[in-house]
Amino acid sequence: MTRENCFITPFGKLILERYPLEKHNPLRAWNAADELLLEQINTEQLLQQPTSKILIINDASGALTLPLLHTRDNLEITCWSDSYLCQRGIEENLSRNGLSPDSLHFLPSTSPPAKTYNMVLMQVPKTRSLLEYQLHQLKSRLCPGTPIIAGAMVKHLQGSFIECFEKVIGPTHTSLAKKKARLIFSTLDTTLAPNSLADNTSYPLERWPLTLVNLCNVFSRQKLDIGTRFFLPHLDSNHEKVKTIFDLGCGNGALGIAAGHLNPTASIHFFDESYLAVKSAQLSFEANKLENPARYKTTDCLEGVQQKADLILCNPPFHQSNTIHIGIALRMFKQARRHLNPGGQLRIVGNRHLNYHIHLKKTFPKVRQLDANKKFVILQASI
Repeated sequence: MTRENCFITPFGKLILERYPLEKHNPLRAWNAADELLLEQINTEQLLQQPTSKILIINDASGALTLPLLHTRDNLEITCWSDSYLCQRGIEENLSRNGLSPDSLHFLPSTSPPAKTYNMVLMQVPKTRSLLEYQLHQLKSRLCPGTPIIAGAMVKHLQGSFIECFEKVIGPTHTSLAKKKARLIFSTLDTTLAPNSLADNTSYPLERWPLTLVNLCNVFSRQKLDIGTRFFLPHLDSNHEKVKTIFDLGCGNGALGIAAGHLNPTASIHFFDESYLAVKSAQLSFEANKLENPARYKTTDCLEGVQQKADLILCNPPFHQSNTIHIGIALRMFKQARRHLNPGGQLRIVGNRHLNYHIHLKKTFPKVRQLDANKKFVILQASI
């Protein structure tokens, strides 16, 4: 146990690490909002009440889940999240602290909560679209008087987020800020008229006879991002050599769907750590009525994938939470190397300042630049 991974809570000490475990990761496995929320539970003695079913939303690494399991063994906790990485992080930290997962249930964001809960704890998500979706899905599973407590860092908490709680759930107020974090308290108003949930978005893929469908929380939900726009002309048709294509970190599936359009006999595989992203890619693929065989998997990069590809396309993320961090991109490159067939290629688009070519050359024997502009670079790596 080190200072960096020792999480001291009102319910005891725990070892918490972010998943996956990386050297020089600038992110801690908890933040001040987690600490403030746990202090509130302890001060108000909410666990002393006959609470049995607790819903925890968007817990990144188990900072909310593990302390509760640590103090009481008769709780039934459901963790609801859009992130496969967060689920794996909680599983790893349960094992790290010798805690049993028997009373813990993981629920992907694409599956609405099915039970009625006595307490709801939330880390406010980064996007309003995900918050609105989660609150709408949650509302019917609440009892009058159910405590709903959300935590957020002040710098990420927009005023529209508070309004969202008020419009969907009911009366809402916030705590004073402490260590740059704040709590949100919301109470169910059963007389509140239901308001409509924002529809899924869709837009045409520029200069292509294709349409992209976007659920909440998906990257470039409103319009095509400029990196993908720059990347698309560097997809080509090669029916003889390209039989299997991976869209790694697929988002709404733009790259895989465009590649499938150009290579109608190739099988297309979509991978992302976001459940809503993978579902968006599936909806996009089905909307375009492509005839390619298609598969979809929510996972960490290519974890658990047995197949290999002739072409892997990737617009890698360079943020983890709200911090610039290329650790996920580097794992994507390493796993792509292991999942390429002989003669296969990885093609990526990235911001020039991230210097991805240096990292790719450590993993691939052949790396070349296909194109570049003032902001982006297109790179191809092969074995």
